[in-house]
Amino acid sequence: MADTHQLTDDNRDWLRHAARAGYVARGAVFLIIGYFAFRAAFASGEAMDSKDAVGQIAGSAFGTILLGLLVLALSCFAAWRIVQVVFDVDHHGTDTKGLFVRVGLIFSALAYGALAFYSASLLIGMARGGGSNGLVAKAYEAGYGVWLTYIVALGMAAAGAAHIFKGAKAGFEKYMEIPEGVRSWLTPVCQFGLMARGATFLVLAGLLFSGAASYASGDTPGLDTALAAMEGWSYGWALLSLTGLGLMAFGIYALAEALYRRINIEAVV
Repeated sequence: MADTHQLTDDNRDWLRHAARAGYVARGAVFLIIGYFAFRAAFASGEAMDSKDAVGQIAGSAFGTILLGLLVLALSCFAAWRIVQVVFDVDHHGTDTKGLFVRVGLIFSALAYGALAFYSASLLIGMARGGGSNGLVAKAYEAGYGVWLTYIVALGMAAAGAAHIFKGAKAGFEKYMEIPEGVRSWLTPVCQFGLMARGATFLVLAGLLFSGAASYASGDTPGLDTALAAMEGWSYGWALLSLTGLGLMAFGIYALAEALYRRINIEAVV
């Protein structure tokens, strides 16, 4: 009995470490995206999306090692999202709000799983150019791509609003154990990061909705497109720099989750 209990505890510890590694990877990606968005506001550089951020990691010193770790960590994060959905470890429930959150977690798992796959393809030299979304491209070929794009845009808008609300209300605190010594500055940083990411979702939703009929190739805009659009607005450089700082703050939020989030997995193993 003791051996079985010890094995269960070891499995739980492994899952906790895997989930926290995933949050670290998420934080690293957004720190890079935010930095380049901030730099693009004052220089001739270009804003980037998550794939570009992975490319930066691949091209850095010890890039192969870092990329291998990133593949593992992003895969862990995608798996953790699935665990959150299936076992409802955060007790979101099955009411309308809870189901909405869990659907969002599914999309998050798919997104980070795809990013892990892309990172793996870079690692083994199989990455292909182009930013088209295969699913969307096939949908356009089948004749219902416009409606799919509208649905994605609505989902992005809902996610953006949810991020802003979560940031404004500091709703993340109930899932984290932030020490009092750092709470006074870390909580506002996390709030800023969540609201900044929510704002980029809303911009991206607007771009998707307004241009749905023109994406015949399935090459729909991504985060880099939303950031580039901000740069072209009146005082866009100021907005882009603020958004860049916000996305870096979101990266810090992800790192804070790695450190302080409660990983409730007792019901899993």
